[in-house]
Amino acid sequence: MNMDNCFVDITVEFLAVTFHSILYYTSTYPKSIFETKKKYNIVVYRSIHPEVNQYIDLCLKTIAECLRSGRLKRLEFAITDNSYKPVLKFVFDFEHISDFDETSDAYLIKTEQNLRAFCLKLAAVRHKFTNLPEDASFTIYIHTNESAAVALASDPNLEEFPLVEVDEKYEESDKILPIRRFSVRNCNIDTYIEFSR
Repeated sequence: MNMDNCFVDITVEFLAVTFHSILYYTSTYPKSIFETKKKYNIVVYRSIHPEVNQYIDLCLKTIAECLRSGRLKRLEFAITDNSYKPVLKFVFDFEHISDFDETSDAYLIKTEQNLRAFCLKLAAVRHKFTNLPEDASFTIYIHTNESAAVALASDPNLEEFPLVEVDEKYEESDKILPIRRFSVRNCNIDTYIEFSR
């Protein structure tokens, strides 16, 4: 199932804003490497660090390919400790709507309101991101199927950014904070935070 370009562009832009905001609110990097921007009629934060931005941009390129082919099931943005174990995960579950009405939210007003509400909720819960390791880092996990993984591995546009298949199973957390469920075009996105035990 191929997704329309409008959906892919909006979702990738939203994820870019979200990823940078998470890094800011979790203090994974010093506040001095962030600048303020205006998006969805609110102030958001964006890293100005070249390596951080390059990694995020390459991840977003891969995510866009998975979205385009309709093969992205889940995305996890994990804040990790110094042994790269997740201590906090921001989860995005994608559910495709088969009976999508093209005329609903044609001007994307509701979509923008939802994206703004998500960003405001993220800012409102930032006080819960305490006791994180001082030497924290982050990892982005893309949940897709095997054929998508093979296609991505052979994509010449992504060859400088190899995907690494994760073997270990992550323990399900019993401490979950729902953020928001909303739709972008023909996809429902369920967002929540998982805290490690």
